[in-house]
Amino acid sequence: MEARPTKMLKFPEVMEDLGVSQNQLQNLVELGIFNPIYLGKGWKFSQKEILDFQRDYAGLDVSNYEKAKSCKEIVESQKRLLQGGIS
Repeated sequence: MEARPTKMLKFPEVMEDLGVSQNQLQNLVELGIFNPIYLGKGWKFSQKEILDFQRDYAGLDVSNYEKAKSCKEIVESQKRLLQGGIS
């Protein structure tokens, strides 16, 4: 089967792929870590966004809302440093 990098993933697919509950995924959406797009009959996630999340949050604990919020700040700070900005 040919890979389709433009295929959008539904909530259940992302939950299964990441091994998270609906509440955990919803927390990541509410925090702006994921930004799904309403397309067709529901919210969908780009595969690139999922892969970026896995890369950016590797080694961090996003298991609940507060931890994910702290990790988001860490990741955003790292990105600013890489871009030459001030943290």
